[in-house]
Amino acid sequence: MWVPLIKALRECRETNNLLAMLWTWQNGNVGATPSRGFNGDQVAALKTIKAKMIVLPALKDLYFPPEDEEFAVSHFPNAELRVIPDVYAHFARGGTNPEDTAFHDDVLLPHHVC
Repeated sequence: MWVPLIKALRECRETNNLLAMLWTWQNGNVGATPSRGFNGDQVAALKTIKAKMIVLPALKDLYFPPEDEEFAVSHFPNAELRVIPDVYAHFARGGTNPEDTAFHDDVLLPHHVC
């Protein structure tokens, strides 16, 4: 299952796009947003984000581990954290496992607005 999925992801993404995405993951800091006056203060920047959100990291996700998301959510004024109890890590949101999909739907569908 994993080999065809990874091959498909690799084939549909241009190499420079992947490199840019990796650079952003490694160097991204909302506190360093130019002209916002945060001076690198990530927490100050996170506190200004007013959007209502439900953050759904997967339990075994190594890209966006729940611990990192818990830190971010603790500074968003209108956010809650719900960890997907899965074994598929970053792919928990992809419909691979019916239990993950049910968890995702149970959390988000009550908040869906057309």
